[in-house]
This record gives sequence, C-alpha cells and structure tokens, in this order.
Amino acid sequence: MKRLGKLFIALALAAGLTTPAQAGWRLVEKGEERKVAGRMYVTPTEDWNRSTIRPVSRSEVWTRDGRELNDLDFFMGIKDGKPLFRETHRKRAPLPKFDPAMLPTDIVEWYQDTANIVLGGSLFAITEVKPARLAGYDGVHFAFSYTGSDNVERKGEVRAAIIDSRLYLISFDAPSLYYFDRNIGGVRVLMDSARLKR
Repeated sequence: MKRLGKLFIALALAAGLTTPAQAGWRLVEKGEERKVAGRMYVTPTEDWNRSTIRPVSRSEVWTRDGRELNDLDFFMGIKDGKPLFRETHRKRAPLPKFDPAMLPTDIVEWYQDTANIVLGGSLFAITEVKPARLAGYDGVHFAFSYTGSDNVERKGEVRAAIIDSRLYLISFDAPSLYYFDRNIGGVRVLMDSARLKR
C-alpha cells in the first residue's frame, strides 16, 4: 500500500501492521455503552465499525465509512517511556516517548512530533488547543490539519488526559471536505461520554 492517506493508516503501516483491507470488522451500535481497549467506556451516537487489528496493545480503531474517510482511534493507558506506536526504526527515526510529568501542552507537542516523524514530511499543523476533560479528568483538546501523500487535506481532533500516570487519548481525523464536518459533532459527544470503570 503506497498511500499514507490518513494519519493512523500511516502510523499503523509504520508500525509494521497488515493493511486495513485485511482487518476484520465488528459493528459498534449507536447508543450502546462500549468498553474500549481497557477500562474506558464510551457511548457512540452513530454506528461505527471496529477493527479487529490493533495498532498497539490497549488501542482500538473505529471507522464509519472506511479509514480513508473517517478514522477514530483510542489509545488507553500509554505507560511512561512508551511511544504512541511500535517503533520499527528506533535508530533512524525514534518516536517520542510519553512522560507522565507532561503538561497538557507537552502532550500536544508530543503528538505533533510523532505525526511529523511517521508522516515523513507531510505538513502537520496544530490549529487549536484548549483545556478539556476526559473521563472526568483534566486534560487537553486540540485540533490539527495535514495533507498526506495523496494530497487530500484532512482535519482532526484529539482529547487526552493523564490518569494514574498513564496517557488516555482519543483521536479522530477525516478529509476536510464533507466527512470531517459530517462526523465531528458525534465524535465530540462520544469524547464527552468517556468514563472509566475501576
């Protein structure tokens, strides 16, 4: 697969996973509370499809129309010293590591640095940063845009928080034309619905 279309397809490929076309998919029905990659629960307002292949342990990938058109990713409980994705080129292109002492703005920079390495030269820009809550914990919400190797402009949003010294992160991205605006309202409601069960 030569196209790096969407951010997380690119990241998954860089992590050495099989292509999304080989993934199995399971329906996630709207209105039903769903446990995602560990102990976080969310309630979607629309039907989604969940991939049976995970970019890393304690992660999940959802889409409504295909990952090139809308991509919702959950990363739950990233530990101290770990990158967002598996590193396949540790010496040539090491990925930034998570540190539980990060401030919210550090999380944004860490995410951007990761994307810039994996996308390899695509213009990835943070367009908004604001305080937010995830699962009842203080965190950060930020928006980004980038153009991949397929020359399609994409926009996305991330909600993240450090909980018990681990990073919990939900990310969504889609083409700027039509799909982002169509889906972002429901994604924000889903992010707001997140809660942890102990």
